[in-house]
Amino acid sequence: MRNRRSQRTEEQIQQQNTDARVSIAQLRQEQSEDTRAERGTNDQQRQQVHREFTSDSFLRLAFQYECKIEYYAHSKVVIGAMDKECPHCHALKFKNEPAGMYCAS
Repeated sequence: MRNRRSQRTEEQIQQQNTDARVSIAQLRQEQSEDTRAERGTNDQQRQQVHREFTSDSFLRLAFQYECKIEYYAHSKVVIGAMDKECPHCHALKFKNEPAGMYCAS
């Protein structure tokens, strides 16, 4: 699919974009008021979640946890693998966790 898309002419791209706009306009015209209002509400919620998630500040974010947000997917969230072994109790831990976090040694 990618190869075919890259080989399209400018006219083909414009025609497909126009066709898509017309199709979406027809679908939206056929929607009932309730469906349109629900779609608008869903769009607003999705945009709100996106704005919050792309915020530069993660300060105190854990206290405003939203289960619908995939925090792990954010480029600024780097958890890493739990592949370091505690020298005391041999429990697996994350790279930057302090030694002895899992044990009293």
